[in-house]
Amino acid sequence: MDRALRLSLLEGLFAILFINWSTGVLITGYALFLGADPKALALLGALPFLAQLAAPLALFLKGSRKALAVRLNLLARGGFALVILLPLLPQEFRVPGLLLLSAFSQLLSAPVGVLWLSWMADLVPEQKRGAYFGLRNALLGLVGTLGNLIGGYAVDRLAHLGYLLVFALGVLAGLCSVQILRVQPEPQPGPTAPPWPQLKTAASDPTYLRYLLLVFSWFLAVMLGGPYVIPYFLAWGGLSMTQVGLWTLVSASSGLLFGPLWGRIADRKGHAQVLRQTGLVAALMPFLWLLGSANFPWPIWASALLDALAWSGLNPALTNLALGRAPSASRNGYLALFWVALGLGGILGSLLAAWLAAFSQPTPYHLPLLASALLRLLVLLLIPPRREGI
Repeated sequence: MDRALRLSLLEGLFAILFINWSTGVLITGYALFLGADPKALALLGALPFLAQLAAPLALFLKGSRKALAVRLNLLARGGFALVILLPLLPQEFRVPGLLLLSAFSQLLSAPVGVLWLSWMADLVPEQKRGAYFGLRNALLGLVGTLGNLIGGYAVDRLAHLGYLLVFALGVLAGLCSVQILRVQPEPQPGPTAPPWPQLKTAASDPTYLRYLLLVFSWFLAVMLGGPYVIPYFLAWGGLSMTQVGLWTLVSASSGLLFGPLWGRIADRKGHAQVLRQTGLVAALMPFLWLLGSANFPWPIWASALLDALAWSGLNPALTNLALGRAPSASRNGYLALFWVALGLGGILGSLLAAWLAAFSQPTPYHLPLLASALLRLLVLLLIPPRREGI
């Protein structure tokens, strides 16, 4: 068991480099280099959420969770390598090409989220999930943002060649993680219901449906500003790509401390308590961004600490609340609906962000970020004040 958990840590360290470079700061910078406008940036930010609508396909795929995760990740990460060729295309095809390749990669990866979480739920004892995932997420956050810092430095020094080098290394790291998945043990899963009954059980659980409404609303609020955080840092905050990488490094380094702390709190007091506390921090964070500018950047840098404090506990809490509610026989159905709710909220938020950007001053990014902060605060009212669990 301990060997399997250590392998999962190692696999995650390679996987996070691919994930961060293919969906985070650097892909946004690459899109700007290729000529993306605010609408294209909003669509790029929506793609990870759009892909989650494919998560329920995990219930209908035949084969072991391990074999399916390996095959899907292999195709998703290998296919993404084609983004390196985009500068060779005529200008009008570059941004659409990036969106198509990103969508292809993320759609193939979406069912893996359900498969992998189900696999890990059998691998990690329930009483240790908070501490283990808190540590894992913190380590992955640190390594991923070290990658962002190195990638940002490469871009600042090598311009567009830096993007191509980083994406090539990211694909290589992603393929290394697939090789580790091949040797990671998979416990024998317990009896499970057929796909449609699993989904029906989850969809008939009124408490869980209320939780899915919270998940949907939260990610709608987050993605009202989410696609524009990095463009805001670059255009208004005066940060370079290296400095953006350093910002994420500060956040991840702090998360290495906060993640295990939130994990221990979750194991003692419950994930709902962590969700309430970290949600409030995440709701206040955009106000710091809006206070910052190129001439007054310290609020943006201070927000790196809040980012770590919030998301190092918030992400595991959201996932573990879904896992804790799901009966083992219908676990994948519950997880599939969780990813769908997350995806639908993120898509709608990104679309609304693109609409708000057209009315925003002094940049296209200010109004979406303000709307995101206000809606996050409203969504917190959906969280029961004292109830544990969901």
